[in-house]
Amino acid sequence: MPSYLSRGISFIEENGDDVERARLAGLLGRFPPEPRPLRSLTSRQRDDGGFPYGMIPGRPSSVTATARALRWIEDLRIRSSAHGHRAATFLLMVQRPDGAWDESPAVVKFDPPPAVRPGTAFARRYCTGVAALALARVLGRAADTVRYAAEYLRAHRDGTVGIEELADTAALVTSLLMIADGRESAAAADGAEALSRVPAEMWTADRLADALAAFHTAGFSADDPMAAWAVRRLLDLQGPAGGWSSARGSDHDVEVSLDALSVLSVFGVSSGTSA
Repeated sequence: MPSYLSRGISFIEENGDDVERARLAGLLGRFPPEPRPLRSLTSRQRDDGGFPYGMIPGRPSSVTATARALRWIEDLRIRSSAHGHRAATFLLMVQRPDGAWDESPAVVKFDPPPAVRPGTAFARRYCTGVAALALARVLGRAADTVRYAAEYLRAHRDGTVGIEELADTAALVTSLLMIADGRESAAAADGAEALSRVPAEMWTADRLADALAAFHTAGFSADDPMAAWAVRRLLDLQGPAGGWSSARGSDHDVEVSLDALSVLSVFGVSSGTSA
């Protein structure tokens, strides 16, 4: 077993909650999930099919939380379950007529970060990338909803965005436009150029894991230069205890460690030093 994997497993087993350990078991091919952690996740799903902002029961349904829940459901190997279908249906229902997604105004009172603060162009691009890629994994890359999202992003590209926004959105937008327009398109070239403008130190483990998940959904291979660089950078960020540190705080370290193991696995990383 690769050293990065054995160390990551130990970190998650020692520090994760029931749902996180169940996700790990699913990533390792041990399924079906145990009933208790499955109930712990699915009990949070709201009547409309969405999952609450921050995954905290009682809060309003959130685009980004529901997209994340679909990722957890995929890890648990229950994507075809009623819970997965209802979550995907929620995202389809709240897609705007212009193809974009935005968070519900109801999450404003929880002081969300800029990337998910409803009503801003930044958040609309970010939420659109997150939701469309989640649905691409569930419905397939050719789904109309993915195409509509790509059309929105193509029409709202802005080369003047700040570096923080670029770090959060560039991989999502690039991957969606590559899905819609092809790897050799002008959009692909523009996206690669945008990604190159993000300084290496801006690539936190959270951003790298999200970027690699987006690249995988877009059909990147481990030999693609962007994916290969992101894999190496992610491996370099693994901590001495075996986990990855989240820029969102230490209470998210296990979550980002699971995301890291997931993307490293799908890119076929077999050692701790190379893709």
